[in-house]
Amino acid sequence: MNDWTDAEQHANRAVDLLESGRLAEAEAALRHALAIDADQPEWHHQLGMILEMGGRDVEAIESFDRAAAASPEAPDHVAAAATACMRLGDHHRGEERLVTLTRLRPDDEDVWSRLIEVQATQGRHDEAETTFYLAEMSLDRTSAACLVSLAESLLERRSLDKAIWCLEEAIRLEPARLQAHQCLAEMKASMGHSQEAMKTYRWLLQQPPVDVSVALSYAELLLVEDRVDEACGVLRQVLEQDPVNAEAHYQLGLLAMSQGQFQQSALAFQLVRRLDRNHRECDRSLAESLLRLGQIGDARRLLSLAAQRLRDSGDTDENDASLERFGHLLLGVDLASDATEVFERLAHRRGWSDVNVLRPLARSRFLAGDLQGGRTISRRILRIRPTCAASISNLAFASIRQGRVREAAGWIQRGLREHPRDEVLRQLRFKLLLHSGAAVFKRILGLGTSQTPPGDSAPGD
Repeated sequence: MNDWTDAEQHANRAVDLLESGRLAEAEAALRHALAIDADQPEWHHQLGMILEMGGRDVEAIESFDRAAAASPEAPDHVAAAATACMRLGDHHRGEERLVTLTRLRPDDEDVWSRLIEVQATQGRHDEAETTFYLAEMSLDRTSAACLVSLAESLLERRSLDKAIWCLEEAIRLEPARLQAHQCLAEMKASMGHSQEAMKTYRWLLQQPPVDVSVALSYAELLLVEDRVDEACGVLRQVLEQDPVNAEAHYQLGLLAMSQGQFQQSALAFQLVRRLDRNHRECDRSLAESLLRLGQIGDARRLLSLAAQRLRDSGDTDENDASLERFGHLLLGVDLASDATEVFERLAHRRGWSDVNVLRPLARSRFLAGDLQGGRTISRRILRIRPTCAASISNLAFASIRQGRVREAAGWIQRGLREHPRDEVLRQLRFKLLLHSGAAVFKRILGLGTSQTPPGDSAPGD
């Protein structure tokens, strides 16, 4: 028996073992075959598939790359490597292989679509748009799949009108492309066009096979619209189809929390943690439930871990509403430094002009001991909204802490002039009275005299 025959026998045996589900033995047989003859691309590819089935994507990519090197013009090996890279989240290496595929399969719209998607995922939206036009030229037509990928990129750039046009055009070209309908529904929901979105979701749920992600999106929208019973029914249907679906359990947890059933919501979120350790929102929601149950220490530990994960991941995809909620939760357990990071991230996104973000940012800086940082943000708020009572109170408080009695009095006077019944300002006035003494305080404010209070010119400059 020659070497080639011996190698082929090992390879054939590997196929039989694989069909029997004996992965380890199949892998060993293929490695024997490749040790005899390493120039067989199909054997490298088969080994990659076995490794992939065993969850060993890094090794699988190496095998697929070896197959591609042995047969450079065969696209299947490159495609398999690209898919494994994407599954690992290795967008850079995945993109390299997709670019190669556009040469090997220039008329494959799915390859072009995936390339657009990968570039958008990395925040390279201009390149994604350029790739779309290259795809049009290569395909000699406008691709519905590429339009959907471009729409998702445009959505990330908040170019909603253009994104909607792309999706509607994709549907016109291919009415049966369900992904386009789903993306359009999600976009309509995000814009507050709930009825249009729900109509599309109901239509999608009638298209076999039922997509679990569609059902979950529909349930989420129903919850937003306070149609609790309908949402619960949809989620139960999802769990009948997929009992270990983490997202369905998570949504049921949110539903329980919205109804004040915090023990039930905590149990649901704990289950989600076991099913999906990488669920971004679960720890935060569990912490919120625990806070409502009075378990502050446990909630604080969970939120601290969540803040560290956000810091380590550098996640830029999370929506603003979710981040804002997270920041307030951190403030609620006195994790002021972590809250500051979250609100600063939001402020950068919104251009440092959203008072609803700047106010908690100022508070978090003050609570973290950064009095000067808190003062800076509070003054910025007053330039946008000159009568903001919270900012005036914060500046008065900071001035008291720094021993700047005259300045504090000026802020308090300004605030009470605008908000004479504001309880916080009235308490600060009393605090300053105790701090400085009644006579000094009255003299600073000019009470009983015709002098202009010095505080009138101190604040707000």
